[in-house]
Amino acid sequence: MPIPTIENYRNLPVNPDRKEGGIEVSAKLYKQSTKDKPLVSIFTVVFNSATTLEQTILSVLGQTYQNIQYIIIDGGSTDGTLEIIKKYEEQIDYWVSEPDSGIYDAMNKGISLCEGVLIGIINAGDNYMKDAIENICNIYKDNKDEIILVGNCQEYFSDYSGWVILSGNLTKLPYKMVPHPSVFVPLSIYETYGGFDTKFQIASDYDFILRCYLQKVQFFHINKVLATASARGFSSNYYLTEIEYLKVRFKYGLLNIKSFMLSFFSLTKVTLHLMLERIKLWQLIEKSRNKSVR
Repeated sequence: MPIPTIENYRNLPVNPDRKEGGIEVSAKLYKQSTKDKPLVSIFTVVFNSATTLEQTILSVLGQTYQNIQYIIIDGGSTDGTLEIIKKYEEQIDYWVSEPDSGIYDAMNKGISLCEGVLIGIINAGDNYMKDAIENICNIYKDNKDEIILVGNCQEYFSDYSGWVILSGNLTKLPYKMVPHPSVFVPLSIYETYGGFDTKFQIASDYDFILRCYLQKVQFFHINKVLATASARGFSSNYYLTEIEYLKVRFKYGLLNIKSFMLSFFSLTKVTLHLMLERIKLWQLIEKSRNKSVR
């Protein structure tokens, strides 16, 4: 299956059951980039996340940077999510609610709707720091080349009070993923290298980043916390993540001992985590990791 292109998504027929709203629909107002204030498009993908969406919306609307197009892509929620979206629709540029084929299908749709020169993706439950977009734009405006900007992300533990910093250090590439809530990608790069591969359930963001990395796209690390991420938890999805990461590395020819060892180490680590959690010892480890950087 070929990588989906943004142009493909722009040309898809409109779903007759689509619900939509926002400033672009009600007032036909569309923001534009200026030399001093490039337009940044931020979108949130959501499905049945009524308990977490509002804080995410507020983190975008409360940014110190003023030229932001904010879009919400809802997968047809039935739990009150739409009511929260409509509560803020006079401040949201565009929202759409319709069934989709999963998170990466929704993300590709979101990219196709963006008008900004730079795109950030913040999913329901994650939040931006107040000056995140301003920090990003200050770096972006000073670079003549199109670059992918990566910041740090603060992630909270699932069951214990504490957090760790997920570094956006680029030495993680190409074998590990950088924190996706703190990644900002120029629209032109999505148009050139394609969107998210929908055959993956969890690792398509890594697939995209690795694709760009191997195509010699430039990356820039901003050593600041730009976003906070809700606790991901440890479940069978973690095993699937590592398996998919390994498949992505294979896809791009990273067939070596390091690739296998990283996956083996990660799978062993999560297995040990689950075992220690059952006997109530994991809390001690979490306390020792509190406020650490990894």
